[in-house]
Amino acid sequence: MGVTGIAAAVAVPSVGIAQGSEAENPELEPIRALLEAYDKAFSNHDLDGVMACMSAKAAILGTGPGEIWSGPDEIKEAHEHFFDGFDKGEQHFDYEFNIGGVTSETGWMLTSGNVSGKKNGDQYAFPLNVSLTVAKDNGNWLIVAMHFSILAGQNE
Repeated sequence: MGVTGIAAAVAVPSVGIAQGSEAENPELEPIRALLEAYDKAFSNHDLDGVMACMSAKAAILGTGPGEIWSGPDEIKEAHEHFFDGFDKGEQHFDYEFNIGGVTSETGWMLTSGNVSGKKNGDQYAFPLNVSLTVAKDNGNWLIVAMHFSILAGQNE
């Protein structure tokens, strides 16, 4: 079920220890902006917007066995499935901290927070970890690799 494994509408507090924050590391701003663009497109079921955030050879790794998608076709198919897990425009991301690094052409970021939203009008919330590897392509930051995870049992 991946990031939208939200059948159980439970609010669980995040249990990470902050190693850094937005205020502490302004060099991560391009990666935070890219993740924000991805999250906005994701929440709005905007497949073109999601794909605009991905490099041509991007790969995504989920929480469970077999949850790996690479290349545009697999990533599109996975997102079409993810979109079924929540009402359009009703999923929101609140990241509590992030750490990472950026060079002139590549970067990485680890972030943790909470997801909240609605499915068929019912509210849910769950903690989420995301890691990104990004690279510049023609001057634009794009996701090369993404990993997301939720606590075991959150999608049961």
